[in-house]
Amino acid sequence: MRKDSSRVLTLIGGAWLIGIGILFATGFWWPGIVFLIAITAVLAGWLHQSRRWYAIQIGYWSAFVGVCALVGFNLVFLLVALGTGAIIGALVSPGQSSKPKPFVDSSLE
Repeated sequence: MRKDSSRVLTLIGGAWLIGIGILFATGFWWPGIVFLIAITAVLAGWLHQSRRWYAIQIGYWSAFVGVCALVGFNLVFLLVALGTGAIIGALVSPGQSSKPKPFVDSSLE
C-alpha cells in the first residue's frame, strides 16, 4: 500500500469514527447514517482525484436518500431530485476519454 493511499484511508476512517460518535451522542441513527455515508463519499472523492466523479455521485444520492427520509418520501421531491441528478450527470459526467484504455500486448505477434 502506498503512503498516500494509507493516509487517505486513515482520514476516511477518522471521519467515520467521528460520525459514528456523533450518531451515538445524538441518537440520530436514521437517516444520520446515510448523511455520514454521503459526507465520507465526498471526502473520499476529494482525496482520490481519479475517483472524484463517482464519489460525488454516491454522496449526492446518499444525501438525497437522507433528505427524502426527512421529508417523508414525498413523490414531488423524488422526481425533482431524480431530474436534477440526471441533468447534472449529463452535463458534468466524465467522458469516454477519462477511462483508461485497455492494454493489449502484441509482442508475440
